[in-house]
Amino acid sequence: MEIIRINDKISYIAATEDPLSADVGIIRDGERNWLFDVGADRRVLELLPERYHVVLSHFHPDHIGNMTMISRDAVYMTKNTQKYTKIKGRMVHGDLRIGGVHLFLLPSSHAKGCIGLEVDGEYAFVGDALYCKREDGKLVYNAQLLQSLLETLRRIDAPKLLVSHHPGLIRDKAEVIAELEAVYAMRGEGPDIVLEAF
Repeated sequence: MEIIRINDKISYIAATEDPLSADVGIIRDGERNWLFDVGADRRVLELLPERYHVVLSHFHPDHIGNMTMISRDAVYMTKNTQKYTKIKGRMVHGDLRIGGVHLFLLPSSHAKGCIGLEVDGEYAFVGDALYCKREDGKLVYNAQLLQSLLETLRRIDAPKLLVSHHPGLIRDKAEVIAELEAVYAMRGEGPDIVLEAF
């Protein structure tokens, strides 16, 4: 396990499968250090000796498992994540800009109450927000949430998305939008878009 550098400000610790642990984003913005998610693999803790402002993308255990062991100055989350974790922190209700960091809400079929983190309009951490639910071996997107997710992705400046559990983390925003637009085009009369799992 190591810290992988993207540029002078952004690094990350890659996701693991055993134990299941999300990618952990590390952002250095002036005098502030940020973490985007904290993962669940305890080995992450050995690489993080400093205090951080922590952004929890959503409440799933692989993204928040190390939270009680992270030295932190502040925690940013939605009310859904706070309800699940019982951690005290600052609630994010909309766009929030602190230095070169932009926090924003991400509608998602994967989990209610997701947050993204954009750095200098170049890269945006999106956690698992691009993913859908799985039900009975099928992939399920809520059409309204998918439409709202697409609108949000178009609105942010960053041309590169940092997608948790994606090999290499970085995805081109234009490609992601094209893929999600193709899924949205399959919507029918009901609220959900159901696809065969692959």
